[in-house]
Amino acid sequence: MIKKPCLKTTAVASFIITTILILATSFGSSNETEEQQLISEYSSQEVVPVSIELYNIIESKSEQYGIPKYIAYNVAYMESRYRGPFHWSYNPYLTSSAGAQGPMQIITRYAHKFVGRTVTPKELRTDLEMNVDVSMKMLKRLYGIYGKWDLVLGYYNTGYPQVNGYASYGTSTKNYKDKWVKLKTQSY
Repeated sequence: MIKKPCLKTTAVASFIITTILILATSFGSSNETEEQQLISEYSSQEVVPVSIELYNIIESKSEQYGIPKYIAYNVAYMESRYRGPFHWSYNPYLTSSAGAQGPMQIITRYAHKFVGRTVTPKELRTDLEMNVDVSMKMLKRLYGIYGKWDLVLGYYNTGYPQVNGYASYGTSTKNYKDKWVKLKTQSY
């Protein structure tokens, strides 16, 4: 009979691997390639940090639905202050005062038609892939109607095709990575 490792052992092992990866990357200069290698290494772990999980989902879904990366990441930043794959303290399980759920802040009643069934607020808040998928489908549909990202983002934010501060920021901030938490490195 094979014994399964206990949760505490798995957590300790995960912590040790994470620490080694961080220390290993803390020597030398930080660049895009080093960050991508770290993301790949974290993504292959049994327990993936939520900030990297969300990064992988946004990368995949934005490509699947043809949403420009800067639009997808700016929506995540404006809706839940997501600041990239190394935003270790990020909490995607949010509910707004208006009842919007999760990292992309989706109103539950609008999600049903994009999912193809009735979904609960909890499901929309905790299923990150579903949340981002609904968001990307909404953005694609709205772009098909309005044809301009500023009107699309204004609608996403207010329910009306208007250019507001949200829409202006989302369409004018093409270098979305400027807001990201940077991989900290030290040279010795």
